[in-house]
Amino acid sequence: MEEDDNARGFERDETDQFHQAVRRLTDDGDRRAAMAGRRARRTLAEMVPGQSRQPVLRLTRPLTFTPTAPAGPVAGGPCTSCSGAGGRVVDTSEGGVTRQTWHSCIPCGGTGVAR
Repeated sequence: MEEDDNARGFERDETDQFHQAVRRLTDDGDRRAAMAGRRARRTLAEMVPGQSRQPVLRLTRPLTFTPTAPAGPVAGGPCTSCSGAGGRVVDTSEGGVTRQTWHSCIPCGGTGVAR
């Protein structure tokens, strides 16, 4: 029953209590600012007059790729595993019965083009 209640999310009375607490804090801040002869700042422009916003914090460095000599087949060229055929024919014939099956090349995904 509790899981079902939690799945429904916040109920109206919980959010009302939160909004009342925030309203009390802002009213208290406004009252304290007025007593000190100031006015509470509400917008970013009021908080930082004459300055622009700081850039977004990036937690990673930009990655740079410097190509070296190709480690394998050149991308876009023929696959070296299947020679551009996209796979190979496997012959399992025996006793006068011909059985040939096609197996796609795994490195190129059956396209015949190196990745």
